[in-house]
Amino acid sequence: MSKSYSNILVPYDGSTYSQKALRTAIEMAKSFDSVIYLANVVDVSTVNPPGQILSEGSRKTLEQIKNSIKTSTESHLKEIETSYKDSGIVIKSVVLEGDVTGKLLKFIQDNDIDLTIIGSKGRSGISKVLTLGSTSRKISELAKCPVMIMH
Repeated sequence: MSKSYSNILVPYDGSTYSQKALRTAIEMAKSFDSVIYLANVVDVSTVNPPGQILSEGSRKTLEQIKNSIKTSTESHLKEIETSYKDSGIVIKSVVLEGDVTGKLLKFIQDNDIDLTIIGSKGRSGISKVLTLGSTSRKISELAKCPVMIMH
């Protein structure tokens, strides 16, 4: 009996590895008539403003930065989603906020994800999702679905 993949998750940060994961997901979606969830997790908790104490002003600045990142990320993912509209491939983009691994695992559970295709390394820093090697490793160990890691 062959396995069917109805819902495929691709954590996407624009890195070479996540682009490769998306291309692989698209090929699989053609075969299995799958829905691809393109997910990006915005996590600004790893950003430390200058100085140890977070003032009211720097908290506000972090909030503005986070909102700006979310908006530009949503817009970028929507462009990808739209570019495949006419191909018959269904891509649903989502921007999550918080701990990358935790948010992705919860998304997998809440959305009946059958397969996760993740890049082995991602971009890091405030303007990029933190899909680090450690994230792909944790997802592969903890997810309740098969995980394909793209190198």
